[in-house]
Amino acid sequence: MNPQPAGDRLPREYLRIGFALVLGAAMAMLDATVVAVATRTLAERFGSALSAVAWVTTAYLLTMSVVVPLAGWAMDRFGGRRVWLVAVAAFLAGSVLCGLAWSIPSLIAFRVLQAVGGGLIQPVGQALLGRNVGPRYMARVMAVMSIPMALLPVLGPAVGGVLLAEAGWRWIFFINVPIGVAGIVLVRRWVPASVPGPAGGARFDVRGFALISPGLAALVYGCSAAGDHGGFSAPAAWGPVLAGAVLVTVFVLYSLRTRIQPLVDLRLFRDKAFAVAMLNTALMGATLFGAMFLLPLYFQQAHGFSPLRSGLVLAPQGVGTALSTFAAGRLTNRVGPRVLVMTGTAVATAATLPFALVGAHTSAAALLAPLFLRGLGLGLVMAPLIAAGYSTLRRAAIPQATTTFNILNRVGGSIGTAVLAVILVRGLAGGAPTASRVASAYGATFWWALACTAVTLVTAAFLPGAKAMRAALAAAATHQAADAPAGAGGSTGSTGSTVKTAEPVSA
Repeated sequence: MNPQPAGDRLPREYLRIGFALVLGAAMAMLDATVVAVATRTLAERFGSALSAVAWVTTAYLLTMSVVVPLAGWAMDRFGGRRVWLVAVAAFLAGSVLCGLAWSIPSLIAFRVLQAVGGGLIQPVGQALLGRNVGPRYMARVMAVMSIPMALLPVLGPAVGGVLLAEAGWRWIFFINVPIGVAGIVLVRRWVPASVPGPAGGARFDVRGFALISPGLAALVYGCSAAGDHGGFSAPAAWGPVLAGAVLVTVFVLYSLRTRIQPLVDLRLFRDKAFAVAMLNTALMGATLFGAMFLLPLYFQQAHGFSPLRSGLVLAPQGVGTALSTFAAGRLTNRVGPRVLVMTGTAVATAATLPFALVGAHTSAAALLAPLFLRGLGLGLVMAPLIAAGYSTLRRAAIPQATTTFNILNRVGGSIGTAVLAVILVRGLAGGAPTASRVASAYGATFWWALACTAVTLVTAAFLPGAKAMRAALAAAATHQAADAPAGAGGSTGSTGSTVKTAEPVSA
């Protein structure tokens, strides 16, 4: 059973669990941002074309797309903590081998191993957090743990620049080792061992895996190719996108009819709160990943900033996100996800407007305040969305729910990034890259980013309000009490004992 805290204060035990698990996610995110900075350096060191080095990232993303659907099944079959530990170990092994790589092909192969672990770290860690913390404190723990995650996109380029300049490219991979080892030690110490879920004895959904994993990989690859080739009309783009869409559609039809436990349980969408939260998750994935692609490029191309400086100039957005995420965690159960998500989306939309209006003489300093406000808005969104999605689910459904969350977030991000890349490439094509032309192309692209953010206002209106959230949490508490004795994916210590009552803290 979960500890019963005094009053409504956040148990210290939950913060320990969250801190231990966030180390894995932070390691994977830091790796992604640092490797992105090193693309040109790797091309020079190995004497390879940039198109070949790009597969260092592409192979990683495709492998993650294949692995993510396995997260829910693996947790039910082997237990969440064991899967997380194996995933981090695989990521560390891949990191060490990447640091020892002797050629681009060997580096790509080792990145695939790294991605096998990386694809499981985030969904399994999130599911473990949901199972141990429960829906009542999910938003608050997620908010506290999201603070370092909000700052990493800012710190990553700086860390990458320092490592490349002072230690050499191999250390952009070796830096993962101390973080991952610390995560393994703390998870073994602070996160209770998980028993397999009630579906753990079910046979593996081979047909579902053969449909959903290559389908997602094809979609992600096609979207990436669309950005590289300036549109979805290129065969390298529309071919994989079409194939991926067909495979995913067939999987949807199959999963709704199969009698075995599907790899991704789409029947969870019968729950209104979960369905609306997942729709918002896909839209926010497009907004977040699309902006992460667009903003650094804008400062590099329109203002001539280096990758390091463009990363640092985004610091106000990271600070804003960290501040508002913490506040959102405390307010979610009190005012409901609907108010917070709609408020955050409105603020983020308004703060994107100055980027849509940029001109040839717009200074970078003039955009710092909008970046901070955009970060404030985005920080109000993610924790309430996760809390809303989990609020009406039984603990046994959390692995499947987390898998679905990560798939939609990733696919939404791929589509959003591809669409913005296509619009930007077309805006820049056909003329000399003058200051006015560059500003005009980015301004037009930011209008589309603004529209994508604004759409979430409509879907957010259907999220639970304060009254519905309180009712859902009360029902969840009843379900949790009923589920705990059966050990339906619950958390027990390594000796089978339940978690001790946690010491409450103010957070």
